[in-house]
Order: sequence, then C-alpha cells, then structure tokens
Amino acid sequence: MNWISVLCGQSAMLMFVAASHRGNRVFWHDRLTAARRRILKSCAAAVLLLSLALQTLSDGTVILNMIEWILLASPEIMVATLACSLWERSARP
Repeated sequence: MNWISVLCGQSAMLMFVAASHRGNRVFWHDRLTAARRRILKSCAAAVLLLSLALQTLSDGTVILNMIEWILLASPEIMVATLACSLWERSARP
C-alpha cells in the first residue's frame, strides 16, 4: 500500500464533501457558486485518479492493488463525511 495514495484519496474525498450542497453550507456558508463547485469537484476527481494511479503503480499485483484501492475508498468516504458532521456540530451554538 502506498501512503501517498491514501492521502490523495482522503484529500479527494474531503474536496468532494466540500463541493457538495451540505459542504457548501457547512464549510463555505453558501458562498460557492455552481461553477466553483464544479471546479472543486473536477479537482477532486483528478486527485482521485492520481490516487488510483499511485496505487496501481505500487509494489505487488495490479489487480490486488486495484482491489485494495477500492476497499480503502469506503473508510475515506466515512472519514470525510464525519469531518463534515463534526465541523457542522462545532459551528452550532
């Protein structure tokens, strides 16, 4: 497993969350326009592809590396969603 790949994947998931409707409300206080949200989502997709490329190029069999990358996506999504929820909770009085 390549740790840089994991960090890129987590960063991409956090960018996807920040570009969502809820993330726009929580992190940006509804200041992101639709065009800026699309740009942020495009950047997140590019970083996610970089994560996939780094994972497939790491040591071991390509098929096993792809399976490992897919299995790591689920915890990354949960951590990003949890970070959004905690940020929202801490912003409330």
